Amino acid sequence: MMNKEAKQFTADYLPLQPAMQRMAEHLLGNEQEAADVVQDCFVSLWNDREKLNKVVNREAWCITMVKRRCVDVLRKRRPTVYIDERMSLADPTPEEDSRLKLAMELIDQLPERQAQAVRMKHFDAADTQHIARAMNINEGNVYTLLSRAYTTLKERILQYEKVY
Repeated sequence: MMNKEAKQFTADYLPLQPAMQRMAEHLLGNEQEAADVVQDCFVSLWNDREKLNKVVNREAWCITMVKRRCVDVLRKRRPTVYIDERMSLADPTPEEDSRLKLAMELIDQLPERQAQAVRMKHFDAADTQHIARAMNINEGNVYTLLSRAYTTLKERILQYEKVY
């Protein structure tokens, strides 16, 4: 037998499940992963049910929650490249040396703030919090600078590869 709170939650939020599922599938491209994200959102909603009476637009709240969880899933999917600990930039091979020079040239062509953020992130091994403090900006702006820089670098690398 469901209590009043569970009945209200079921009536208010369960009808939003199909829209949440569609959004998650659209973003993730995987039905099972999408179902997991939606289930995780419902667990969070249930756990925070005392706070839900302050929500004005339940559908917008739920869709935003799904989008944010999907972004987290996509970030975890992103491949990570690990540099072999034996590789030394002090004594690079000719191929490594030319790739490093190209990378430095491309970074130097970025707008100054983007280049500064990339250098701090990848050459100084600084985290976003440190970069934000050093550049006197918030962490969200650091992510934006890095994202724009990576997009530009990717485009330029692809152009370079087409030429050579």
